[in-house]
Amino acid sequence: MEFVEKYLENGLELVKIYSKTKSSYFTVAPERGAIVVLLNLSGKEILYLNEATLFDRTKNIRGGIPVLFPICGRVVDGKIFFKGQEFEMKNHGFARDSSFNIAGYIDMPDENGIALRLSSSEFTKRFYPYDFELLMQYLLSDEMFEVKMIVKNEDSSIMPFYAGFHPYFLCNKDEFTLKLECEKCFDDVEKRFINLQDFKEIDFSKPEVNLDFLDVGSSEVEITLDRDKKIVLLKDENFKNIVVWSLKDFDFVCVEPWMGEHEGYINNKFYYLEPGAIFEGWFAIKLASK
Repeated sequence: MEFVEKYLENGLELVKIYSKTKSSYFTVAPERGAIVVLLNLSGKEILYLNEATLFDRTKNIRGGIPVLFPICGRVVDGKIFFKGQEFEMKNHGFARDSSFNIAGYIDMPDENGIALRLSSSEFTKRFYPYDFELLMQYLLSDEMFEVKMIVKNEDSSIMPFYAGFHPYFLCNKDEFTLKLECEKCFDDVEKRFINLQDFKEIDFSKPEVNLDFLDVGSSEVEITLDRDKKIVLLKDENFKNIVVWSLKDFDFVCVEPWMGEHEGYINNKFYYLEPGAIFEGWFAIKLASK
């Protein structure tokens, strides 16, 4: 297919997908958790990436769009219970440490894309004792990139999970702005709720910013990455929370659509999928209208 380019870099297989006009493209690493590591929309670089972490398989990738499954957020002491047994679980789950298979390519009238599949295995059952299939679909037009997550419960038991995504946006923090509809925000660094009526802007002079915007009412989140680069993050109702995370002296801000929240499993805040049932969720990144 003329819109697909596959190549090896430092021993890692990468797949580059172009839009119909080839004015936009993205790159995905199937073996590294199906992570999208690069996104260019009409000549604008959207994502931050530390390449050294991409090619060092002992490290979590700092950048791109990590897939968070079956948990998004923190797991206390790296332990979690499923089916009455204790399992190890890293923060944000195991999908980002898993190798996905290419399930096929998508050629539609206005979009091109790729589908990647992760199925339960001996590896996944070390952490999560369920039979499942996780299908990621990435779709691209000239001005929009869409992510679809499809989860099928192939187990005989009800399957609990809450998933999410961790986009690292390349930005100038002095010009960064965020607009969304929300009434509750928890500062996960200072461990307190913020009075949003007095909230004016994010203080990036702090060593770490970690803000959990809970029950976000708007389906669109408007983001200014710099004066010449404005985007809109679109999401469906499954991804009800938006986490904003950043570290001082790094030119990224993560704006993350999550189904759940940090340590939500402690209060049993799972999405429960019946045997044989299918979950579908999506979010998208598009260039804002000028």
